[in-house]
Amino acid sequence: MSRTYRRILVRIGSAFALVLASIAFVAAPASAHTLREAVVSAQGCGWSNGSYTQLTREDLWDDRNNMPLGEVYILWSGTYKENCVLTLRVGRADGVASYTQAVLERQGMKTITDEGNYAHYAAASGPAAGTCIRWTGSIKAIYGGGIYGTTTTTWRYCS
Repeated sequence: MSRTYRRILVRIGSAFALVLASIAFVAAPASAHTLREAVVSAQGCGWSNGSYTQLTREDLWDDRNNMPLGEVYILWSGTYKENCVLTLRVGRADGVASYTQAVLERQGMKTITDEGNYAHYAAASGPAAGTCIRWTGSIKAIYGGGIYGTTTTTWRYCS
């Protein structure tokens, strides 16, 4: 085998090994946060037992870019006697930090707000037994545009 031929084989083998190594060591993308993970997280609803009732779910849709941004959940924990407003980023918006907000208003009580440049979710949770609630959930579009949200203006779930 000629010297030139060996060099070519060595270079091809090295290139092949580099391609295989890069495939093997590419990091997997971060997993999306699920509703359950957000519910039990201390940064989420903080309900470590994971037990809740879903009262409402509303989609946040970016009409300009024709894509889903998130889902706003209104949850109740009978164990903790708390409501939680959870704005969960979905699809291409999940993992991309932009303004995300969750607001829980409790009639006759202090409003709880969680807002910031979050990549996965915002959550506002607090005691709400025996009172009515209102909420807001919103996410800023990730490809330009405004803030898309949902708000209730009437008091609901009065119990």
